Amino acid sequence: MSEHILHISIGPVQGFVAQARRTRDLWAGSFLLSWMSGQLMAAVLRQNGNIVFPAVGTENAPTDPMLAAILGKPLSDDSPPIIGSLPNRFKAKVSANLDPEFAVNEAKQKWEKLAETIWESFVEKAVNKNEELNEEQKSRIRAIWKRQINGFWEIQWVKGENPANNGEDAKWLDKRKNWRTHWPPKEGGDHCTTMGSWQELSGFVRSRERGKQDKFWKALRKNVGRLDLQDDERLCAIALVKRLFPKLENEQLKKTIGWAFQTKNWPSTAYMAVAPWLMHIANNSTYRSKLDKYFERVQEEVDKQLSSEYSTQLPGLKNLGSVANLDGNMFLETALANPRATPLTNAPPTTAEDDPDKDIRDKLLQSLKKLGKEVGGDAKPYYALLLMDGDRLGKLLQNYGKIGEQKVSEALAKFVEKVPEIVGENNGVTIYAGGDDVLAMLPANQVIQCARNLRNAYDKAFQGLASEANEKPTASCAIVFSHYHNPLRDVMELAHKELNEVAKEQNGRNSLALAIMQPSGVHNRWVSQFDGVFDQYKFPLEELCNKIATDKDLYSTGFFYNLRERYGSWLSECECDEEERKAIALAEYCKGNPPKGEDRKEAEGAVDAFLAACQTQRGKEKEENNSPEKKETKESFQIDGAFIARFLAGLDRFDPPQKEENS
Repeated sequence: MSEHILHISIGPVQGFVAQARRTRDLWAGSFLLSWMSGQLMAAVLRQNGNIVFPAVGTENAPTDPMLAAILGKPLSDDSPPIIGSLPNRFKAKVSANLDPEFAVNEAKQKWEKLAETIWESFVEKAVNKNEELNEEQKSRIRAIWKRQINGFWEIQWVKGENPANNGEDAKWLDKRKNWRTHWPPKEGGDHCTTMGSWQELSGFVRSRERGKQDKFWKALRKNVGRLDLQDDERLCAIALVKRLFPKLENEQLKKTIGWAFQTKNWPSTAYMAVAPWLMHIANNSTYRSKLDKYFERVQEEVDKQLSSEYSTQLPGLKNLGSVANLDGNMFLETALANPRATPLTNAPPTTAEDDPDKDIRDKLLQSLKKLGKEVGGDAKPYYALLLMDGDRLGKLLQNYGKIGEQKVSEALAKFVEKVPEIVGENNGVTIYAGGDDVLAMLPANQVIQCARNLRNAYDKAFQGLASEANEKPTASCAIVFSHYHNPLRDVMELAHKELNEVAKEQNGRNSLALAIMQPSGVHNRWVSQFDGVFDQYKFPLEELCNKIATDKDLYSTGFFYNLRERYGSWLSECECDEEERKAIALAEYCKGNPPKGEDRKEAEGAVDAFLAACQTQRGKEKEENNSPEKKETKESFQIDGAFIARFLAGLDRFDPPQKEENS
């Protein structure tokens, strides 16, 4: 009987992962998507299939930690998997009589079992014991739940005879996706506040049944707790599964997910923003005593539990002890001043203007402001989201056909294995690492270093294969420096846009894209080829960052803005040479900083650093005589590079020392 090839994918990816309101939602979506993919893989392996991409081992000897746990053969009894490590699509060699629908049905049954456990543990009581609901309304809520749970996943597959390993099958699944066969159920009523295309669970229309809707969510909130379901949240069934499955008891997790895990909290965006500031304090005994006094003041004044960061365990904060457990909002003035964002007692505000904790809040704000002055500055309200993805993986597999896609799969597995370690060394948290994808959240002052180390690990994993296939595998990366208050789903959307549209499409792949997202929107973007970004391990924005951090008076307030307003388009789009750019920039610089004598050299050095930060490389793909694609690069000028360097310079003073990396 001839051997067949099976390709399977599961989605929606962005519709499930990126639609998140908090960090734990983002992790939960990535985890569950990976877990569902693992259920499909396990079903194929149990039918004597062989997964050839990604490299996950066999049924009896799995090598991926999540798949091993699903198969009941965990790689470690002490460290159950908590990070999604399986991509949403895979390739397998199977027998001709294998029915892929068996795997599809088995995965969906696992999902439905998990969802039903969530219903029984948290939702059913709020429905069936709610005297405000009649039987018809209870039935409607149950119907909404089942409709959404049963109609969510889109699993596509293609199976055919093995095309002699020439890579032709790599396009099968993409062609299959053009044949639309999955139609999500129609959703009416008010929509979920997190996953906006789905109806919120109560089924009441807020414009005419606000009271009934609020009572339903109040009852459910009582079952799950306000920290897990906030006052303004009204979720669909799918969002509730993401939000609540980590709260299941250990035995319930074992019966549904397959194993129990203890990590039920992830650092908030506010906490990740203040992490560099806390590390700065942790390394100074005098500053540390000031922080301890503030912590004691919080404990004296606040009568509720605010140590919600107990399980984040960032390496750079270990020696802070219980202080590191304090809610990130307590270290940011804007967050602490907001009664809705940071309630200090168990009495919630009744209106936007009402603050039952005003007296306590004012005292703590004064203490926090004093602490900022004593330790050299306030905490910055920005964190970083990193998204990394291999370039043209499908084409890569085709080009590597002659050496075997198994080698590509094994190289990616080596890379993924290193990701949590690299992210952790930079005090970040890995949200997802599987296939050629990485999603992580990091302190803003360490994310560039992390991107460099990840890219080096990617190159190292493929060392030796490039010469065999006459092509160097590359990866692109997007980093969004976001204000902690921005909706997480908007930050994710921007990160994907920067990665796919800017780093990959516009800049020719093999690129790093940076963007700063303020509460008012995105104001600064910068992108360059990776090979140009980290030549000899030097980041091109580094010199300007150092100059600004060392001498705050080196550049006048209007220098950057005047250049952008008066000459920005001309400098970026014209074909002028470096000397012409330098002459314009130097003339503008001298308006605000008139040089005298030897100061002329200092002025030229300041302008050179400015120009270097704006000078980037753009990739250009070229194909000659059907030969493998070759890369050309050309220079590009992006004045936003100076603004991003200026932003990063404000973080440098809290930058912990980096250990040297072996090349």
